[in-house]
Amino acid sequence: MIDKLTYDQVLSISKELSKEAQIIDKLAKDRNLQDLQDFSSTVEGYSKFLETIVNMNKDADKALSDLIKMKK
Repeated sequence: MIDKLTYDQVLSISKELSKEAQIIDKLAKDRNLQDLQDFSSTVEGYSKFLETIVNMNKDADKALSDLIKMKK
């Protein structure tokens, strides 16, 4: 878990952000709105950041689990 969200919930949010960022980017490109394209790029980057955080936390959970097993 990350705060009060499960890993699956965070990944779902990440995917939704990515999808919405793609829509925003397409609309911004069609209208040549650079600031909006920059915003959509930032949202896409945050989406990828969330995925990375989930993967790192899962790896940490596994490592801690392994250490706990070794200690017993």
